[in-house]
Amino acid sequence: MTSEQKDTLKNRLDENYAAFIDSLQGKTVSELIAMAPEITAVQQLHEELLDACDDDDAAFLLRFDDPLEVVRGYWESEITGYDHSGEMGHMLWRIREDNQDEFEQQDEKPFDRDEIILDPVMDFSGKEVAAYIEIGFDVGRRFQVYPNLDDSYGLYVKYDPVSQALRAELCIEDGYDGGKRWETVLLLPSEQKMIIGLMEEVCQKDMGRSLRDTWTDHHPAINREKPHLKKNGRCQHER
Repeated sequence: MTSEQKDTLKNRLDENYAAFIDSLQGKTVSELIAMAPEITAVQQLHEELLDACDDDDAAFLLRFDDPLEVVRGYWESEITGYDHSGEMGHMLWRIREDNQDEFEQQDEKPFDRDEIILDPVMDFSGKEVAAYIEIGFDVGRRFQVYPNLDDSYGLYVKYDPVSQALRAELCIEDGYDGGKRWETVLLLPSEQKMIIGLMEEVCQKDMGRSLRDTWTDHHPAINREKPHLKKNGRCQHER
Protein backbone atom coordinates (compact mmCIF):
# COMPACT_ATOMS: atom_id res chain seq x y z
CA MET A 1 0.00 0.00 0.00
CA THR A 2 1.40 3.39 -0.97
CA SER A 3 1.88 5.94 1.77
CA GLU A 4 -0.69 8.16 0.04
CA GLN A 5 -3.28 5.35 0.05
CA LYS A 6 -2.50 4.56 3.67
CA ASP A 7 -2.84 8.19 4.78
CA THR A 8 -6.08 8.62 2.84
CA LEU A 9 -7.61 5.46 4.26
CA LYS A 10 -6.46 6.32 7.78
CA ASN A 11 -8.02 9.77 7.62
CA ARG A 12 -11.28 8.36 6.32
CA LEU A 13 -11.41 5.69 9.02
CA ASP A 14 -10.68 8.36 11.66
CA GLU A 15 -13.53 10.50 10.33
CA ASN A 16 -15.88 7.52 10.29
CA TYR A 17 -14.92 6.58 13.84
CA ALA A 18 -15.40 10.13 15.13
CA ALA A 19 -18.83 10.27 13.48
CA PHE A 20 -19.79 6.93 15.03
CA ILE A 21 -18.73 8.04 18.52
CA ASP A 22 -20.67 11.27 18.08
CA SER A 23 -23.77 9.26 17.14
CA LEU A 24 -23.67 7.58 20.55
CA GLN A 25 -24.20 10.83 22.38
CA GLY A 26 -27.59 11.06 24.05
CA LYS A 27 -28.29 7.34 23.96
CA THR A 28 -29.55 5.69 27.13
CA VAL A 29 -27.56 3.13 29.07
CA SER A 30 -29.83 0.32 27.92
CA GLU A 31 -29.38 1.40 24.28
CA LEU A 32 -25.59 1.45 24.67
CA ILE A 33 -25.63 -2.01 26.25
CA ALA A 34 -27.68 -3.33 23.33
CA MET A 35 -25.11 -1.79 20.95
CA ALA A 36 -22.12 -3.37 22.75
CA PRO A 37 -21.22 -5.80 19.91
CA GLU A 38 -21.43 -2.98 17.37
CA ILE A 39 -19.30 -0.66 19.51
CA THR A 40 -16.71 -3.40 20.06
CA ALA A 41 -16.52 -4.16 16.34
CA VAL A 42 -16.08 -0.48 15.39
CA GLN A 43 -13.36 0.01 17.99
CA GLN A 44 -11.41 -3.05 16.86
CA LEU A 45 -11.68 -2.08 13.20
CA HIS A 46 -10.56 1.48 13.86
CA GLU A 47 -7.47 0.18 15.66
CA GLU A 48 -6.53 -2.77 13.43
CA LEU A 49 -8.18 -2.60 10.00
CA LEU A 50 -5.51 -0.42 8.40
CA ASP A 51 -2.71 -2.89 9.24
CA ALA A 52 -4.76 -5.79 7.79
CA CYS A 53 -5.18 -4.13 4.36
CA ASP A 54 -3.05 -4.72 1.29
CA ASP A 55 -3.07 -2.50 -1.84
CA ASP A 56 -6.20 -4.03 -3.33
CA ASP A 57 -8.08 -3.89 -0.02
CA ALA A 58 -7.22 -0.23 0.47
CA ALA A 59 -8.22 0.69 -3.08
CA PHE A 60 -11.53 -1.14 -2.64
CA LEU A 61 -12.36 0.46 0.73
CA LEU A 62 -11.61 3.94 -0.54
CA ARG A 63 -14.52 3.60 -2.96
CA PHE A 64 -16.86 4.04 0.05
CA ASP A 65 -17.56 7.21 1.96
CA ASP A 66 -17.84 5.19 5.18
CA PRO A 67 -15.63 2.11 4.83
CA LEU A 68 -15.74 1.57 8.60
CA GLU A 69 -19.50 1.03 8.51
CA VAL A 70 -19.23 -1.19 5.44
CA VAL A 71 -16.80 -3.53 7.16
CA ARG A 72 -18.41 -3.24 10.59
CA GLY A 73 -21.45 -5.39 9.86
CA TYR A 74 -19.34 -8.23 8.49
CA TRP A 75 -16.83 -8.03 11.36
CA GLU A 76 -19.57 -7.92 13.99
CA SER A 77 -21.04 -11.16 12.67
CA GLU A 78 -17.56 -12.69 12.73
CA ILE A 79 -16.82 -11.88 16.36
CA THR A 80 -20.32 -12.65 17.65
CA GLY A 81 -20.95 -15.80 15.59
CA TYR A 82 -17.56 -17.42 16.22
CA ASP A 83 -17.07 -20.00 18.98
CA HIS A 84 -14.64 -18.41 21.44
CA SER A 85 -14.70 -21.29 23.95
CA GLY A 86 -11.08 -22.21 23.20
CA GLU A 87 -9.82 -18.70 23.81
CA MET A 88 -12.04 -18.36 26.88
CA GLY A 89 -10.67 -21.62 28.28
CA HIS A 90 -7.14 -20.31 27.90
CA MET A 91 -8.17 -17.02 29.49
CA LEU A 92 -9.68 -18.83 32.49
CA TRP A 93 -6.51 -20.88 32.89
CA ARG A 94 -4.48 -17.65 32.99
CA ILE A 95 -6.83 -16.16 35.58
CA ARG A 96 -6.48 -19.25 37.77
CA GLU A 97 -2.69 -19.16 37.48
CA ASP A 98 -2.53 -15.44 38.27
CA ASN A 99 -4.79 -15.76 41.31
CA GLN A 100 -3.92 -19.24 42.56
CA ASP A 101 -1.97 -18.21 45.67
CA GLU A 102 -4.59 -15.68 46.77
CA PHE A 103 -7.51 -18.08 46.41
CA GLU A 104 -5.67 -21.01 47.98
CA GLN A 105 -5.27 -18.87 51.07
CA GLN A 106 -8.95 -17.96 50.99
CA ASP A 107 -9.91 -21.62 50.53
CA GLU A 108 -8.05 -22.66 53.70
CA LYS A 109 -11.19 -22.72 55.78
CA PRO A 110 -10.45 -25.05 58.67
CA PHE A 111 -12.50 -28.21 58.96
CA ASP A 112 -14.24 -28.65 62.28
CA ARG A 113 -15.27 -31.44 64.61
CA ASP A 114 -18.58 -32.02 62.86
CA GLU A 115 -16.66 -33.06 59.73
CA ILE A 116 -14.87 -35.91 61.50
CA ILE A 117 -16.96 -39.04 61.01
CA LEU A 118 -15.24 -41.27 63.58
CA ASP A 119 -13.04 -40.44 66.55
CA PRO A 120 -9.35 -41.23 66.09
CA VAL A 121 -8.15 -44.82 66.05
CA MET A 122 -4.79 -44.52 67.81
CA ASP A 123 -1.64 -46.61 67.91
CA PHE A 124 0.91 -46.02 70.70
CA SER A 125 3.42 -48.66 69.63
CA GLY A 126 5.74 -46.28 67.80
CA LYS A 127 7.86 -43.33 68.84
CA GLU A 128 4.92 -41.06 68.03
CA VAL A 129 1.22 -41.46 68.59
CA ALA A 130 -0.26 -42.47 65.24
CA ALA A 131 -3.92 -41.81 64.64
CA TYR A 132 -6.30 -42.56 61.79
CA ILE A 133 -9.18 -40.12 61.45
CA GLU A 134 -12.12 -40.73 59.13
CA ILE A 135 -13.14 -37.41 57.61
CA GLY A 136 -16.10 -36.18 55.57
CA PHE A 137 -15.12 -32.82 54.10
CA ASP A 138 -14.01 -31.70 50.62
CA VAL A 139 -10.29 -32.45 50.60
CA GLY A 140 -9.93 -30.90 47.15
CA ARG A 141 -11.08 -27.51 48.36
CA ARG A 142 -9.25 -27.72 51.69
CA PHE A 143 -5.94 -29.30 50.65
CA GLN A 144 -5.92 -28.88 46.83
CA VAL A 145 -5.72 -32.69 46.55
CA TYR A 146 -8.22 -34.23 44.14
CA PRO A 147 -9.22 -37.92 44.52
CA ASN A 148 -11.40 -39.57 41.88
CA LEU A 149 -15.09 -39.89 42.65
CA ASP A 150 -14.81 -43.58 43.57
CA ASP A 151 -11.76 -43.15 45.81
CA SER A 152 -11.87 -43.27 49.60
CA TYR A 153 -9.57 -41.23 51.80
CA GLY A 154 -8.67 -40.74 55.42
CA LEU A 155 -6.36 -38.56 57.45
CA TYR A 156 -3.35 -40.02 59.26
CA VAL A 157 -1.57 -37.93 61.88
CA LYS A 158 1.57 -38.53 63.94
CA TYR A 159 1.89 -36.64 67.18
CA ASP A 160 4.81 -36.31 69.59
CA PRO A 161 3.43 -35.41 73.04
CA VAL A 162 6.84 -34.09 74.17
CA SER A 163 7.61 -31.67 71.34
CA GLN A 164 3.88 -31.33 70.57
CA ALA A 165 4.74 -31.59 66.87
CA LEU A 166 2.02 -32.98 64.62
CA ARG A 167 2.36 -34.23 61.05
CA ALA A 168 -0.45 -35.24 58.73
CA GLU A 169 -0.88 -37.26 55.55
CA LEU A 170 -3.89 -37.95 53.40
CA CYS A 171 -4.22 -41.59 52.36
CA ILE A 172 -6.17 -41.92 49.11
CA GLU A 173 -7.28 -45.43 48.11
CA ASP A 174 -8.10 -46.00 44.47
CA GLY A 175 -11.71 -47.18 44.21
CA TYR A 176 -10.86 -49.21 41.10
CA ASP A 177 -7.76 -51.25 41.96
CA GLY A 178 -7.29 -50.52 45.66
CA GLY A 179 -3.91 -48.86 45.20
CA LYS A 180 -2.95 -46.21 47.72
CA ARG A 181 -1.18 -42.90 47.46
CA TRP A 182 -0.06 -40.62 50.26
CA GLU A 183 -0.21 -36.84 50.20
CA THR A 184 1.47 -34.76 52.89
CA VAL A 185 -0.93 -32.01 54.01
CA LEU A 186 -0.54 -29.02 56.28
CA LEU A 187 -3.07 -28.58 59.03
CA LEU A 188 -3.99 -25.15 60.28
CA PRO A 189 -3.23 -24.42 63.96
CA SER A 190 -6.92 -24.59 64.88
CA GLU A 191 -7.21 -28.01 63.17
CA GLN A 192 -4.16 -29.33 65.01
CA LYS A 193 -5.53 -28.12 68.33
CA MET A 194 -8.92 -29.69 67.64
CA ILE A 195 -7.40 -33.07 66.65
CA ILE A 196 -5.07 -33.20 69.66
CA GLY A 197 -8.00 -32.33 71.91
CA LEU A 198 -10.06 -35.12 70.35
CA MET A 199 -7.22 -37.62 70.85
CA GLU A 200 -6.97 -36.51 74.46
CA GLU A 201 -10.70 -37.07 75.02
CA VAL A 202 -10.56 -40.58 73.54
CA CYS A 203 -7.61 -41.47 75.78
CA GLN A 204 -9.38 -40.24 78.89
CA LYS A 205 -12.57 -42.08 77.97
CA ASP A 206 -11.10 -45.40 76.82
CA MET A 207 -7.85 -45.63 78.77
CA GLY A 208 -8.62 -43.51 81.82
CA ARG A 209 -5.37 -41.61 81.39
CA SER A 210 -4.05 -38.55 79.57
CA LEU A 211 -2.67 -38.78 76.05
CA ARG A 212 0.89 -38.20 77.24
CA ASP A 213 0.65 -40.73 80.07
CA THR A 214 -0.80 -43.34 77.74
CA TRP A 215 1.98 -42.68 75.24
CA THR A 216 4.60 -42.94 78.00
CA ASP A 217 3.20 -46.33 79.03
CA HIS A 218 3.67 -47.71 75.52
CA HIS A 219 6.67 -45.78 74.19
CA PRO A 220 9.16 -48.40 72.88
CA ALA A 221 12.26 -46.50 74.01
CA ILE A 222 10.92 -45.77 77.50
CA ASN A 223 9.70 -49.34 78.01
CA ARG A 224 12.38 -51.35 76.23
CA GLU A 225 13.88 -52.46 79.56
CA LYS A 226 10.42 -53.32 80.97
CA PRO A 227 8.56 -55.06 78.13
CA HIS A 228 6.26 -56.82 80.59
CA LEU A 229 4.76 -53.40 81.44
CA LYS A 230 3.81 -52.62 77.88
CA LYS A 231 0.09 -52.65 77.26
CA ASN A 232 -2.01 -52.99 74.16
CA GLY A 233 -1.41 -49.66 72.48
CA ARG A 234 -4.62 -49.20 70.48
CA CYS A 235 -7.89 -47.57 71.40
CA GLN A 236 -10.99 -46.75 69.42
CA HIS A 237 -14.25 -45.04 70.17
CA GLU A 238 -17.09 -44.39 67.73
CA ARG A 239 -18.81 -41.07 68.01
